Amino acid sequence: MCAFVCTFVLAKAQDTAVAPYQLPDIPDSLTTPDVRSEYLIEHYWDKFDVENRAYLEAPLVVEQAFVDFTSIMRIASRESTMKAIETLLKRASSDGDILLMYADIADKYLYSGGGTFVSDEAYLPFAEAVAESKKVDELRKLRYIYQYDVLTKNQVGMTVTDFEYKLPGKDKKYRIKKLKSPYILLYINDPECEDCSLATLRLSVSQALLQEIREGRLTILSLYPDGETEEWLAGVADYPKEWVVASMENGERCFDLRVMPALYLLDKDKKIILRNTSLEEVEQTLKATKEK
Repeated sequence: MCAFVCTFVLAKAQDTAVAPYQLPDIPDSLTTPDVRSEYLIEHYWDKFDVENRAYLEAPLVVEQAFVDFTSIMRIASRESTMKAIETLLKRASSDGDILLMYADIADKYLYSGGGTFVSDEAYLPFAEAVAESKKVDELRKLRYIYQYDVLTKNQVGMTVTDFEYKLPGKDKKYRIKKLKSPYILLYINDPECEDCSLATLRLSVSQALLQEIREGRLTILSLYPDGETEEWLAGVADYPKEWVVASMENGERCFDLRVMPALYLLDKDKKIILRNTSLEEVEQTLKATKEK
């Protein structure tokens, strides 16, 4: 017990041994909330010694400053937010350990959902900075290289990665580029996932989607991303007969599967119209294409 208490007290002492974060002074001439928030985020790191290695022993100070930074991101403009991130990374990149500290914190709050503001766009520069840094060990880069690869694939407007899939119990493999319907709803799911089971039910009872399938305008490709397993095969019969139900190997290499299920709506050229979307948005988008 004593050892735990002593360690905790020492850790707190280390966190208070460095200068605490200080907000920049906002000029009195800036009076409206939007203008003040823009100034605040652009100058957020002005008074903080980002490059100081002492903060490696006091990460809680840095983490709290970053959490507050993400709160301002929610109200500041995209341009100001990205500029502030660029400024932070330019300073942090002078030291590999410091860069990794900020990237780890950004991973926690912007990418992995540890906070209230998750943003792939805001996180991507952190993953890219680590992946390209010559001051970070190659082994320590691997996670960020993977994240960068996933985040720069299969975004809205891009052509979807052409992957192989196979039907239950069959050996032949197919490629998504061979599907010819005007629209494809790519539904990546796991029957063991509670949210996936609910999504499967909602998609299966959608009369709008069923009508699109019957008219030949839509193919629903339900994909299990972890290869053909006995558990998955046992539940295949539960999917609607109108769907193409299949499995693929190593789905996480192609798609961002942090949140399951994942829904992608593709056009006939396999370009992504909607990414990580909802049934309602898919129905509205397909309806709008009919009304044009």
